[in-house]
Amino acid sequence: MKGQAEQQKGVTKTVKKVKTTNKRAPVRLWVKAVFTGFRRSKVQQNENQALLKIEHVNDVASSRFYWGKRVAYIYKAHSLKNNTKFRAIWGRISKSHGSNGVVTARFGRNLPPRAIGSTLRVFLYPNRA
Repeated sequence: MKGQAEQQKGVTKTVKKVKTTNKRAPVRLWVKAVFTGFRRSKVQQNENQALLKIEHVNDVASSRFYWGKRVAYIYKAHSLKNNTKFRAIWGRISKSHGSNGVVTARFGRNLPPRAIGSTLRVFLYPNRA
């Protein structure tokens, strides 16, 4: 017994400190929207007005919150520009369209027709509250 006690006194224990990181998902500051098509009538369409269906928005009252918010269509190009292949076309939500929560958006450059059905990002700024 004395031998074991003497051995334990001479040994120093090293405790390894484990750095814990926060494993939560990053905060997303935008809402998904689907580009459903251009605003149109029976015989013509306005390419400068895009119709967007925002996620979880199903009536005019809830779509009013998004009036004036910024929208981005992010796509991937073939060539590098500013050290990235991703590019964006920015726009702004202008008004509601119909009674089901669809909104009208205007973009700096008109969205291409290949973007119909794709996901856009509706950012939660500028804040009007």
